Amino acid sequence: MLLVVVTQPLAARPAAAAVPLPVAGVLTAGGQTALVVDLSASTRPGRRGVTVTAGGVRQRAELIPVMSDGLAVPLVVDTSSVGAVTLPAWLSAAARFVLEAPSGCQTVVITDHEPATTITPPLRGPTEVIRALTAVRASGPRDTAAALSLAARQFPQAGTGRRVVVLYTTAPDAGGPSAATLAARFRSGGTILVVVGTDGAEYWSAAAAPTGGFFAPAGRPVVVPALDQVESTLSGRYLVRFATPATLPATVAVRVDTGDLTLSGDVVVPLPPPPDAGESTASPTLPWSMAITVTVAAIVALTLLLVLRSRRPRVPLGPPGLTSVFRGRAAVPAPRILGRAAIPLDVRQRALIPPPTGEEDAQA
Repeated sequence: MLLVVVTQPLAARPAAAAVPLPVAGVLTAGGQTALVVDLSASTRPGRRGVTVTAGGVRQRAELIPVMSDGLAVPLVVDTSSVGAVTLPAWLSAAARFVLEAPSGCQTVVITDHEPATTITPPLRGPTEVIRALTAVRASGPRDTAAALSLAARQFPQAGTGRRVVVLYTTAPDAGGPSAATLAARFRSGGTILVVVGTDGAEYWSAAAAPTGGFFAPAGRPVVVPALDQVESTLSGRYLVRFATPATLPATVAVRVDTGDLTLSGDVVVPLPPPPDAGESTASPTLPWSMAITVTVAAIVALTLLLVLRSRRPRVPLGPPGLTSVFRGRAAVPAPRILGRAAIPLDVRQRALIPPPTGEEDAQA
């Protein structure tokens, strides 16, 4: 009996599909550039790699999930009296975000009412953060611009792209700076901005998108499960981080391999944003204020000096020996002869009359 074995050739493993690399934002700060890329199209878990080439030279680069250990999150919550109705939903959403954040995540809570305040120190783990959130109460007017500036100053040691500010608000805008100014401020600080709100979709989208963040509409009334999109969207985003090219703007070629996808594209690293005239922490008006203060102080000091000099008695002109006489009109004491008794007046008069001679006696 002849056994015939028919072998089938092994099917070749399909090559990873090549797709354009979706870049959500470009952050440049502290000599590092972080491209915020969206890899949510890849469904295969496992090791992922990245290649960055600038000027034909391969650069040292790393691929970091946004939602990973080392993340720093300032949570800004609208605690104004105007947004009091929505505050419970914001507190619930912030608590859920903290519970789902990586275990090594650092968090600080900032209240958006006047004045904007940090109500916790930097904390690791959700327990203390949630405890602080449950104690928040609504009061006063909004102070959103100041709250965001305060948030941008938290965790100064965080690497580029490793700080994510999450704002929960009913405000239609930041109450001062334009969306472009706000976006430039966060980009130059290497910070991602995410806004969860009920109003101002156009403004908040324009402010958050250039930073690699986004605006998450909460709707009216707020549906709490819809707020989970913040964590799910951030989970699909990664940082492609490398040293900022010496000359800007610069074009870099980026390739990311996920196993089931190969994502590639050319990305322009732009010039850093210009300094923001509205930034209170690094405002160009500060030197002017200091200059004005110094000038006013100098004028006051000069005025006091002139007043004091005008109150001093003037030194009269004249021979030096008479100076003591002119000053204060001092009395000159009568001269006294020391060691000799005073001579009575009648004795002095008799001493001046010559004694009589003998001729005068005879005539008498």
